[in-house]
Amino acid sequence: MARRALRVTGFARFMFIMILIAPLAYIGASYYNGEDGVQNIKNLLNRVKKTETMREESAVGTEAKPVNQSPSTKALEEENLRLKEQLEFKSKRVDELYRETEELKRRLESSEKALEESKKK
Repeated sequence: MARRALRVTGFARFMFIMILIAPLAYIGASYYNGEDGVQNIKNLLNRVKKTETMREESAVGTEAKPVNQSPSTKALEEENLRLKEQLEFKSKRVDELYRETEELKRRLESSEKALEESKKK
C-alpha cells in the first residue's frame, strides 16, 4: 500500500543532483578564489543574451550593432586606449634603452682595448 507514485532511475537522480550541486560548487569555488560567483554567472548569462540578440539582428538582415554600451563598457574602452598608449610609450622607451645599452657596451669595449694597449706600453 505504501508504494511510490513515481519511480526515478539512477541516472535521473544523478542529473537532478548535478543540476543542484554543480552551480553551488562553482559559486563556492569562485568565492574561495576571491571572486563573486553569482555575478560571474549573471555576466555569463548576459553575454549569452547579447550574443543571441546580435545573431537575431544579423539573421533579419540588419547589421549586427553592439548592444547599448553600458558605462562600464565605455570605461573599459577608454582604459584599453590608455593602456595601448602606455604600451607604445614603454615600447619606445625600451628601444631607446636597448640602443643606449649597446652604445655603452661599445664604449666599454673600446675603453678596455685602450686600457690594455696602454698597459702594454
